[in-house]
Amino acid sequence: MFATLRVSAASAAAAVRPLARSIAELVWPPRCAGCREPVAAEPFCPVCEEALMPMASGCVRCGLPGPEPVCGACLASPPAFAAVRAGGLFGGPLADAVHALKYGDRPAIARPLGAWLAARVAIPEGAAILSIPLGRRRRIERGYDQAALLADELAAAAGRAGDRRRGVLVRIRETAPQVGRGRAERARNVRGAFWATCAVEGREVALVDDVVTTGATADAASRALLDAGAVRVTVLALARAE
Repeated sequence: MFATLRVSAASAAAAVRPLARSIAELVWPPRCAGCREPVAAEPFCPVCEEALMPMASGCVRCGLPGPEPVCGACLASPPAFAAVRAGGLFGGPLADAVHALKYGDRPAIARPLGAWLAARVAIPEGAAILSIPLGRRRRIERGYDQAALLADELAAAAGRAGDRRRGVLVRIRETAPQVGRGRAERARNVRGAFWATCAVEGREVALVDDVVTTGATADAASRALLDAGAVRVTVLALARAE
């Protein structure tokens, strides 16, 4: 009973948060997604914009920067997704923005970050736009799913709101956080964690997440989509870790 009460209280708190944030946005001016200084145009102030690290050439499959067209990891074990397209390299102001979106209780920055990403990556023509779903427990604790918000805003900014699909890709079991885990451990942690409906059958999918590190989560989600009949999966992310 007490567990049910705790979940109900958490759900009620999560329902109130969007209203509180909306009021806050009316009172306080927009701030840089990186340093939180007031800005005239979001998401980044001029100083942070200058410090962003653009994507470098590298693996055409997972996006890892490097001298080879296909990295060793992708040669040894090709991922289920066809490509990764990211707005920039993870670090500096972009890392700060990702952390603010995920852990800083700043869901409002999903809108400018989604527009920023839409200006930097190409969404495959005709692709269904999905996001990697957050686990239920963390979604309740956080009050929102940052990848879902990012996908909503990316689709809207790109004029592709009609291709946005929710509830198609589902996380069917809770997983421990990936932070601090190595490549093999990350892969084991999310193996079999996703399931997709037949709504993607015969379609290409643009799969949105905030950051790609080893690609383990994107790979597990992509395998579920391909098992459900998707013909190709392209991962779109704010950032790609080196």
